[in-house]
Amino acid sequence: MPDEVKLTLTLAAPLALRLSAAATERGWSAESLAAECVAQHLEVAIRHRVLIERAEQIDAALLDMAQAVGELGAPSGGIDLTKVCRFRADDGDGDGTGAPVA
Repeated sequence: MPDEVKLTLTLAAPLALRLSAAATERGWSAESLAAECVAQHLEVAIRHRVLIERAEQIDAALLDMAQAVGELGAPSGGIDLTKVCRFRADDGDGDGTGAPVA
C-alpha cells in the first residue's frame, strides 16, 4: 500500500471558511488541518470500535459463566454435587483427603 492516499473532500462554504480561518490562526494550510482532523477522527473511531468489541467479548464470557453456574446449581439427576469440588473437609483419619477409610 502506498505511503499516502489522495482523498477529495467537499465542504459547505461556511465550514470551508471556518476551516481556513482555523488553519490560518495556527499557521497551517487548510489541507493539512483537514488531514489532521480526519486522522484524529479515524483514530477515535478505531479505538471506539475496539472498546465495543471488547465489551461484547466480556458480555459473552459473563453469559457463559452464568450458564455454567446455572447448570452446576440445577437439581441433579443422582450426581453427588459434593464431589464436584476436589477439596473436602477432613474426615478425621488424618490423611486430609476426606475419603472414607477402607
